Amino acid sequence: MRPFSPLRLVASGAGLALIALVLAACGGGDSEDVSDVDAEALLQAAASRMDRVTSFHFKVDHENGVTPIVAGLGMTTAEGDVQGTDRMRIEVNARLAGTNVRVNLVILPDESYLSNPITGRWEQQDLDISQFFDPSNGVTALMRAVPDAKAVGRESIGGVDVYVLEASVDSGDLDLFVSQSQAGTPVTARVWIGVDDPLVYRVQVEGPLSPEEDDAIVRRLELSAFDEPIEITAPE
Repeated sequence: MRPFSPLRLVASGAGLALIALVLAACGGGDSEDVSDVDAEALLQAAASRMDRVTSFHFKVDHENGVTPIVAGLGMTTAEGDVQGTDRMRIEVNARLAGTNVRVNLVILPDESYLSNPITGRWEQQDLDISQFFDPSNGVTALMRAVPDAKAVGRESIGGVDVYVLEASVDSGDLDLFVSQSQAGTPVTARVWIGVDDPLVYRVQVEGPLSPEEDDAIVRRLELSAFDEPIEITAPE
């Protein structure tokens, strides 16, 4: 048996590191060359594709901040469904006067409802998606408003191959968070778009949408269950 040699161990480690670098350079790693991806064409294709989506599921989360929505609520996380462009149900975890609360909302074409965070009872509200949080039209609008985007990677989300696009966007163009967006601040937007079918699976926005927000705030929207049958109706 050969005696233990620290020098041999170091050399072996260096050799493994060199092999890893060579494999990465030759395409043996996880990264892929996306320099030939036409980001502008992909964004337009994604906008057209999302226009044809009839329903989807979504999740929202934040880092270093919240999004004001309605009745003094600051949304931290949320999950729900969208049907068409004017029906949405959503469960929201929020901050209200320094307290964590959970509320549910149902938005329909001619009426909307909010569960009282204290009593849990449904109360009718005068609210529509375009005034509140618009993941359907907001995603499509973002795809068409992003200037000078570039492909920065290729990943997998839930087993689906996606391209990752990145761009600097004016905060006023982010209709996703309509109650908060104010023009004039550049923020970084990243979009994850399907390789084989240009559906939008994730949108991430880094930076404040208004002067009152933390510079480090990050908003993330995840989309799934495209075109699955759902029916959103008034709560009983």
